[in-house]
Amino acid sequence: MIDVVSVPELLVKVLIAIATGGLIGLERERRPERKFAGLRTLALLCGAGPVTVAVGQQAGYPVIVGLYLGLAAGFALLIAYVRFSLTEGDVGLTTSVTVFLVALLGLLVGYGLFFESTAITIVLVVLLAEKERLHRYVEGVSDQEFLDSLKLGAVVFILYPVVPTDPVDPFGVVVPREVLLFAIFVLLIEFVSYVSMRRIGGSKGLAVTGLLAGGANSFATAGVLARMATQSREILDATAAALLLASVSMIVRNVGIAVVLATGLFWSLWQPAMVMIGVAGTIVAILWHRDDGHEEFEFEIDSPFSFVAAAKFSLAYVTILLVSVFAEAVLGAFGLYATAFAGGLASSAAVSVTAATVFNEGAIGIEQAAGMVMLGIAASLTSKIVLVELISGQLRSKAVVPMALLAVVGLVVFVAI
Repeated sequence: MIDVVSVPELLVKVLIAIATGGLIGLERERRPERKFAGLRTLALLCGAGPVTVAVGQQAGYPVIVGLYLGLAAGFALLIAYVRFSLTEGDVGLTTSVTVFLVALLGLLVGYGLFFESTAITIVLVVLLAEKERLHRYVEGVSDQEFLDSLKLGAVVFILYPVVPTDPVDPFGVVVPREVLLFAIFVLLIEFVSYVSMRRIGGSKGLAVTGLLAGGANSFATAGVLARMATQSREILDATAAALLLASVSMIVRNVGIAVVLATGLFWSLWQPAMVMIGVAGTIVAILWHRDDGHEEFEFEIDSPFSFVAAAKFSLAYVTILLVSVFAEAVLGAFGLYATAFAGGLASSAAVSVTAATVFNEGAIGIEQAAGMVMLGIAASLTSKIVLVELISGQLRSKAVVPMALLAVVGLVVFVAI
């Protein structure tokens, strides 16, 4: 039997701290002309953190930790002074702040907070490495965008943590924090759309939004895109195409979840899924090429965030959630499929997970589980149809009817095979 060598805990912590400081130091080495604390300095400083913690605990003098931080702060101030002297008055405090943060990271490692120290290190390295890109982004941000970003930050970091987590309705499904999370997601999708349209271009930006955001929350994506369609007739085709792409992402996600959790469902789902994707792709291609100049449209969005729209979408989300629960209670006699459709109005992905789970447990067969997945997809399309129709009747022929066609075609193909 091979004896495993026992590595002292302190040695492990010191090595992790050195690696942490070294990673940050590597980033600073990328610009030698601005380097006032590089790889070796930051690695050694961070590696001293666990040693300081260990000495303080062994000696019973926690004040040693304070002394370590004091020395780190003095070192940071010294770097700021040296930089000021050598660069003729150019006061750059990034390196000094980084030095002090590295010392704090060393203490976190010393106290065994490995996950926290690693996460902070990754964020810190990204911030340091993307300096120029961040500066260019900030320079292009308007006052309105800046104020909206502050509002979103207040919602995420101040309001969200204090919102109740207990249900407030008789059915026990409406959780205030989950509703707020949905609103935050809507705001983030609006931001993605805004950035995509500014950076990539009008219709291409909308297409990117549909594909990426649709896979995460197609209902919220549909609401955001439908609202955009009300602001300009020039983007109706592009918005409709993006809505269908969001639906495609939802279909791929739901089928993918079911197949990954229960591989046996693949043979019952791949044909209707491919037909739905093919129909959607054909319609998207028609919409995309209908107008040769559609990529050049000018469309100004005053703000990347609309808190009023997010509130309306959240209300619609709560309404559909309550309707789905009520339908499940009333239509319970119809059994499994009624439950799947009602549940799909609120979360089609959850229906896919449920179908795969009960199938793996042997409670239902392949056809029943696959039928649940398809009904969940149809329900998701139904909820988006209702939402889009309520927001923008102009998309009826371009998006609402095609989404209804997808639901019908998918169910027909599934039943036929």
